[in-house]
Amino acid sequence: MSSPLTVRPLGPAIGAEVLDLDLSQGLSPDTLVAIETALVKHEALVLHVPALTPEQHLAIAAHFGEPEVHTFFPNLGAGLEQITIIDSKLGDRADMWHHDESFLPSPPIVTMTQAKILPPCGGDTCWISMSTAYDALSGRMKHYLDSLEAWHDMNRPMTAALRQNVVTHERYLEVIQMNRRHLHPMVITHPVTGRKALFISPTYTTHIEGLAHAESEAMLAFLHAHCQQIQFGFRHRWTLGDMVLWDNRSVLHNAILDYQPHQRRMQRASVFARGPWHA
Repeated sequence: MSSPLTVRPLGPAIGAEVLDLDLSQGLSPDTLVAIETALVKHEALVLHVPALTPEQHLAIAAHFGEPEVHTFFPNLGAGLEQITIIDSKLGDRADMWHHDESFLPSPPIVTMTQAKILPPCGGDTCWISMSTAYDALSGRMKHYLDSLEAWHDMNRPMTAALRQNVVTHERYLEVIQMNRRHLHPMVITHPVTGRKALFISPTYTTHIEGLAHAESEAMLAFLHAHCQQIQFGFRHRWTLGDMVLWDNRSVLHNAILDYQPHQRRMQRASVFARGPWHA
C-alpha cells in the first residue's frame, strides 16, 4: 500500500522530512501509520506543521503509546497536561547528548517537539543515530558490549548543574532524593526493526556494571567519542512551527545553547511504550 505522505531523507544515517502533511482535514489513521513508518525508518522526522494544534500534537503522541505527564516541566494545563513547555526564559536547557529520561526503568520510546518561539539565529538541535554508530563497531567490540549493562543516573547532570550555579542547592537535594537511576543493557534491540543500538550517553551513563573504574571510564570515553562522529548525525535548523519526532530508543539529541539572551520556547510530548520498550 502506498503512503499518503511524501518523505524526503535529510541524511544518509538519520533524518527525513515530510513534504506534504495537510492538517486541515485532521489526522487520519493512515496518516498516523505513515508518520510512524517514516519515523521507524529514519529515526528522526521533521514535520512542517505551523498550524498544528495541541490536540493534534497529543493525538500523534497517543498513536505511539502513553503520553507522559512530565515531573519537572510546566505543561499546557487541564486536558493537555502531557504537552510540556520547554522555555529558555525559565532556565530550561538540554545542551548535552542524551536519551530522554534514560534513568527510568522504561524510558520514553518517542519524543516530539514543536518550535513555538525561536531566536533570530542559533538554537539548532542535533541527533545521533546510535544504531548506525553500533553498526560501525567491529565484530569483536559488538560481541563484547552485547553482554554488558551500564547505570543511568539523573544525579549526574544535576551535580554538574549545581557546580555551574544553574540550579539551587534546594532543587539539587530535591532531585537527588528521588533516587532516579537504573541499570540498562548497553546494547538494545529495536522491537520493530530488529536493529541493535548503543544505549548510553555522556549525560546520564555513570559507569559499566562489573568493570573496574578505570576500565569503565576508558570504555565509555571511547564509545562516546565514537558515537559523536559527524557521519552518524543530523542537525536541524528550526523554522517556526516545525515539529521533530525522534526514536528515543536509538537516538541521542543535543539542543545547542548558542542563542542567549534570546528566547527559545518549545512544546514537547514524550511517549511511554504500552508494552516492553525494547526487544
